[in-house]
Amino acid sequence: AAAGGKKPNPFLPYEKDMFVSEIFPTHLCLLNKFNVIDHHLLIVTSYFEDQEMLLTLRDFEAIWMCMSEFEGLAFYNGGVVAGASQPHKHLQMVPLPMGDRGSVPVEPLIGRSRPYGPLRYSPDLSFLHSIALLDRSLAQTPIEAARVTYRLYRVMLERTGLNRMSQLSDEKQDGPYNLLFTRDWMLLVKRSCEFFGTISVNALGFAGALLARDDHEINLIRAGGPMNVLKQTAVSGSIMDLQLP
Repeated sequence: AAAGGKKPNPFLPYEKDMFVSEIFPTHLCLLNKFNVIDHHLLIVTSYFEDQEMLLTLRDFEAIWMCMSEFEGLAFYNGGVVAGASQPHKHLQMVPLPMGDRGSVPVEPLIGRSRPYGPLRYSPDLSFLHSIALLDRSLAQTPIEAARVTYRLYRVMLERTGLNRMSQLSDEKQDGPYNLLFTRDWMLLVKRSCEFFGTISVNALGFAGALLARDDHEINLIRAGGPMNVLKQTAVSGSIMDLQLP
């Protein structure tokens, strides 16, 4: 621990061996030292910004510069309750496919989603969430992709009862959430707690990848059921139940 008991910031300074590239003067791409999947990337702000601040258009531009280079799943853990392990703002990205059963395990449920206003919802996901489908050709123009997905992100926040679109991007989030997206879709889930038993659930859990550290946690997931694990750490309800502004 740092002097005074303050937790050190691994991104200021970052380890030179973890450096991949500068994306913009505002953002760096680093390797995740504690990766759970090979080639797990971190997109980090060059100067300290709190993880609970709303994502900005520049954040989306940085992640899409990476998304345009290779097929991946990008995700953001909005706050400690959403599974964020560091307070310095960072998005993450892992290459696809994630396993031998297809690109992202949750993708079939997103494929069965239904329209609701400008967004969509999945009847298979029994917790508060919002979905947006993307034109994958957007990845060829990362700056335009960032503009489109940033606006969708703000709509998704509002439709799940979080920050209104009228609020400035330099404000803190109204509550914890996970955001996941590929070249084809976006998923935003409002969170109620970080843990199911001893298992910390972050955005990868809502992609369909729950991470267990030992046999006890594997048995905990099996006994509770993966969907129940997600339901218990999300917020009950549906975007259809919320009164739109």
